[in-house]
Formats: sequence, C-alpha cells, structure tokens
Amino acid sequence: MAEKTSVAHTRGAYAKTERLRQEVLDAALKLVAEAGFDLTTLQDVADSVGRSKAGVLHHFGSLDNLMLEIVKHRDGVNRQTFPTKEGAELDTVLKLVAHNATVPGLIGLFSVVSALAATDTTETGRREYFTQLYTRNRSAWTARIALSQEKGRIRTDLEPSAIATLIIATLDGLQTQWLLDSDVDMIVHFRALIQLLAPAK
Repeated sequence: MAEKTSVAHTRGAYAKTERLRQEVLDAALKLVAEAGFDLTTLQDVADSVGRSKAGVLHHFGSLDNLMLEIVKHRDGVNRQTFPTKEGAELDTVLKLVAHNATVPGLIGLFSVVSALAATDTTETGRREYFTQLYTRNRSAWTARIALSQEKGRIRTDLEPSAIATLIIATLDGLQTQWLLDSDVDMIVHFRALIQLLAPAK
C-alpha cells in the first residue's frame, strides 16, 4: 500500500510541475508577444503566475533555458494554429508571416536565441534544438517541394532540397530585416519568392 501511495504521490507531483511549466510558458508567450522581448522581465513572468523568480527558475534551470523553452512552446503553438495542408503549403506560410508581423517580440526572441545557439562552442541543448529544428524543417520542405514539382505547382529546374533551404533562409532573413526596419514588408517579399518558384508558362 505504501508503495502505491508513493507512486501516486510522484505522479501527482510530476503532473503539478508540468501544469506549472505550461502556465509559465503560456504566460511568457503572451507577455513577450504583447510587450516585446526586451521589455519582458523574469519578474513579469513570475508575477503573472503568482510565483517568485526563484520559483520559476527552479522549474527551468536557468533564464537561458526558459528562453529556449518559450521558443519551443511558440513553435508548437504555431504548428497547431497553422497546419500545413498539401497543395497550400506556401499559402500557409504567408498566413504565418502575416501573424508574425503582429508579434515582433516573439520574432526577436527567436532571432536572439537562434543566434546564441549558432555561436555556442559546445553541444548545448540550445544548439541541439536549433540544429534539429532546421534539419527537420529542411526535410519536411524538401518532401513538400518534390511533391509540388510532381504536381506542376513549382518549377523543376532546381533541386527540392535547394528550394527548401532557400525558403527557410528567406523567412529567417526577412524576419531579421523587418526587425531592423519595419518598412521591409515580409509578405510582399515572400510573395516575390513564390513567384520566382512558379513553373514557367
């Protein structure tokens, strides 16, 4: 009986911890989206969930790890909000780009954390996440492009993997330019890339 009680207690504590982590990430996502990355403090996040700064960090290990977890959380939310449908992949990206223009704080956070990951000199969790993210995205886009080429929706004189890499590079590059100069219209420029990828008539 004691063993069963101990197991139940452990599961309950784990579930409680996961709920708190989710609350913190939801709150942080909202705060960064509304106030911006630079103006959102750890104290703001802690206050929003009724915890101390130390209490929040206890569940994430460090501020750097919390930032990474917010980026991961945003990625998961975006994948659910903007599901990719066969034949409408680039249109879905345009919707995501339009949404991103409303949350500069989250775009700034992604840019900062990804840049830090790229400069990590050892194999950190941050570097591993972004390496896997880009590998996964390139693979997914390569498959989508290959199918679109078969269907006659995208030009066939370029390798699917090259187009996939260019799409991702364009998205990230446009975000950085837009953060520096809001006159850079991400939608207009991504539409230009779509036009360049269209098959010759």
